[in-house]
Amino acid sequence: MLNRKIAIGVSVPVMALALSATASFANSNEGTVTADALNVRSGPSTSYGITTKLYKGDKVEILETSNGWHKIKASNGKIGWVSGDYIKVSSGSTSQPSTSTTKATVTATSLNVRSGAGTSYSVITKLPKGTVVDVLESASNGWKKIKTSGGTTGWVSGEYLTTGSAGNSSTNNSTSQTSYKATVNTDSLNMRKGAGTSYSVITKLSNGTVVDVLESASNEWKKIKTSNGTIGWVSGSYLANGVVEQTSTPSTNKVQAVIDLAHKQLGKPYVWGAEGPNSFDCSGLIYYVYKNAASITLPRTSSDQYSAGVAVSRSNLKAGDLIFSSTDGTGNITHVAIYVGDGQMIHAPRNGKNVEKVSINNSYWNKAYVGARRVL
Repeated sequence: MLNRKIAIGVSVPVMALALSATASFANSNEGTVTADALNVRSGPSTSYGITTKLYKGDKVEILETSNGWHKIKASNGKIGWVSGDYIKVSSGSTSQPSTSTTKATVTATSLNVRSGAGTSYSVITKLPKGTVVDVLESASNGWKKIKTSGGTTGWVSGEYLTTGSAGNSSTNNSTSQTSYKATVNTDSLNMRKGAGTSYSVITKLSNGTVVDVLESASNEWKKIKTSNGTIGWVSGSYLANGVVEQTSTPSTNKVQAVIDLAHKQLGKPYVWGAEGPNSFDCSGLIYYVYKNAASITLPRTSSDQYSAGVAVSRSNLKAGDLIFSSTDGTGNITHVAIYVGDGQMIHAPRNGKNVEKVSINNSYWNKAYVGARRVL
């Protein structure tokens, strides 16, 4: 399988991010997705729900930028927020800077200060953990232009700054006074005696557990209270605000896995009789994706695959359904594709072509359409 860059927001443990600025500014730039699969969320952080996904090469219109996140409009008209780390901005890598200066503290053990807003620029100096700096500007990719107490000016990743002149205590005083509900959004979350991983674990909380958030430390840890009265600290990276309905099921997980794996085959050549991983014919692509993404072994040919699952109408198509066509005008099944939503399908077309994503609504595929089946 191809290696895949993991976009921010997937359900794997990641270090807590604490971006330093709250500035928001408008853009009208075009951007291109650089991650294999990128979550689009309802707000500018990983605590917001996922509304859809974009894939490598997708073009977007950048409407607004806040704390390294972009509010974007996709080609299908959908609007949401994505991490600027995975968008290449066509008209420049930075947006209008914030004009106010704020204090921030280095949270990394050693932080590179560079001559520009990205890792491709040279290192000017290194800052140790706890160094307090002035934040002068904020780039759209999450990098910050800073000034040290010695007068050195350069750029650092905002991922390793936290707002304010924080002390070395793990329970810095920057706390909310009003409690609110939050939901655990990782498989298992350690609840600790203090606001940091150096403290001992009191208990573990499972995915979907609803807690009361009592305080917020400046390092993004939260003091919480469980339904049975237990009080402790957890990383805020693994809490979603509010009581989140747990709608994810094994079936929906498999559908997304099928769509993701299908996208990873884009650009691979059509070879008659091939079933991956380097080339495919139309039914070979279906066979490979469903077997590897959903552990479902389908019949090998398109005509036999038409007997799998249950029939669905064209008006009721859902992502992950199989679309069958007659490409020779006989009405017999000669072709199969995976419907990936928003009127698009992924398929292996014919000799001389590569796996591609196309609209199901053009005149050719409208005429060739025979039926659809749902196997998930």
